Amino acid sequence: MTPTEARINAAAMRLFASRGGPDVTMSELAEEAQVARGTLYRNIESVEKLYSSLIDSITTEIHAGIAATLDNTGADDPALRLATGIRLFTRLPHDNPPLGRFVVRFGLTEESLHTVLAGPPMRDIDTGIATGRYTVPATMALSIASLVVGSTVSAMGSVLEGRQTWRDAGSSIAELILRALGIAPEEARRIATAHLPRPAAEPRASR
Repeated sequence: MTPTEARINAAAMRLFASRGGPDVTMSELAEEAQVARGTLYRNIESVEKLYSSLIDSITTEIHAGIAATLDNTGADDPALRLATGIRLFTRLPHDNPPLGRFVVRFGLTEESLHTVLAGPPMRDIDTGIATGRYTVPATMALSIASLVVGSTVSAMGSVLEGRQTWRDAGSSIAELILRALGIAPEEARRIATAHLPRPAAEPRASR
């Protein structure tokens, strides 16, 4: 990605989050990105296509970054991986408010949910069920994924609005979800408050 493309993507992310969607003109995007309209037209086909592309790329990169962080720690317990992923997501609004706002705005869209269902979070859920780590039937896997996404996005919103710190919000949601999956209360609390590894690099589109 060139510096110009990165600037355009970052500007688009801010505008989409503030508007709640792709209701942005090329002129507004050019002004926000501080590039000439001609430069903008050479780099993107349309605002709508950029919108869809950003949702997909940012969500994919966040999940990949969190998965890489977990893999680097050697964590293989599905419960620990799930809780850590939730907490790292909840930290995003603290580390990068514009990125956090974008995820909160669009975290429940069809595109982002598809990324969850095809990516690392779903694999960790499936592994937890298959190995008996979670005491829920396999038929509930999709419902669990929806619960995880919805709860995490809600926790991120609380952080953005200053109602909770990212540490409290992330640990609380992680513990509640683990308990819902059948993890004993004391173990769920221990996992949800365990040492948190250093986050992976932010998605390129958010810089």
